[in-house]
Amino acid sequence: MDKKNILIFWFLFTSFLGLILIYVAALNLQPVKIEVSQITSELIGRSVLTSGKIVQKTPNSAGHLFLMISDDKSKIQVPIFASLMNDLKKNNITENDFKINKLISVNGLVGEYRGQLQILPRKVSDINLK
Repeated sequence: MDKKNILIFWFLFTSFLGLILIYVAALNLQPVKIEVSQITSELIGRSVLTSGKIVQKTPNSAGHLFLMISDDKSKIQVPIFASLMNDLKKNNITENDFKINKLISVNGLVGEYRGQLQILPRKVSDINLK
C-alpha cells in the first residue's frame, strides 16, 4: 500500500469509528432526573425528567393545553401542543385527565418562552399522569 491508500483507509476508518461512537452515545442519552425547583436557565436545551402536581391548567382554542406544575418549592410551565394532545387522545388521555393537584411526570427539553422556563414534552411517553 502506498501513502495515499493508507491515508484514505485511515480517514475512512476514523470516520466510521466516529459514527459508531455518536450512535452509541445517542442510544445512551438519558434525561437528567431533577426536581422542578432545581431547573434553571443553565439547563436550556437539555432533556430533563421531573415530576410535580398540576397547579394550573389553561386550555387553548387551537387545541393546546398549558400546564403549570409545582414541587411545592417552585413552578414550571409545561406546554402540550395540539399535535401531542391529538396523540394523547389516541391513547385515551384527554384534557379532562389533567386535573388540578394530580401528580404528573414530564420528560422533555428545557426551554424558555417570554422569560419563563418550561419543559417541552415531545411524545406521548414523555407524559405520565399518576
